[in-house]
Amino acid sequence: MTIPEICPVCEAGTLAPTTFDDSFTYKGQTIVVRGLQGMYCENCDADPIMTSQILFNQQKIADAKRLALGMFTGDQIREIRETLKMSQKDCSLLLGGGANAFSKYERGEVIQSDAMDALLYIVHKFPFTLDALQNRHLSLIHISEPTRQAEI
Repeated sequence: MTIPEICPVCEAGTLAPTTFDDSFTYKGQTIVVRGLQGMYCENCDADPIMTSQILFNQQKIADAKRLALGMFTGDQIREIRETLKMSQKDCSLLLGGGANAFSKYERGEVIQSDAMDALLYIVHKFPFTLDALQNRHLSLIHISEPTRQAEI
């Protein structure tokens, strides 16, 4: 049994979960995001949004922006990565984007660049390209190793 949340505004009412739709303009397009989460107090009509709901809403909004741009959503990025049997860390090493990039892409915290989205498309459609990227990565590691000088 969950204990009802007390309204932080009136401190008398209890909060109930609710969903709502919102729209905004992004890169010249009007985007409607449905099923956003929030809370509602029947006592004072306050509508606070809790931390977990903010994170959920953030991912839905990021995915709506991605769809407007014709890009992969966070769930699609996760599916591609898992289909390729790669960890988030391995994807970051091979494809770039930084140590935590794929975690952030998948959670909707960061929207991937056009270049990253194109690279994801290529490795998804042509998985054999991973071999070339792995060879590239290994050659970069080899080049960056310090060379040893023979002692004279």
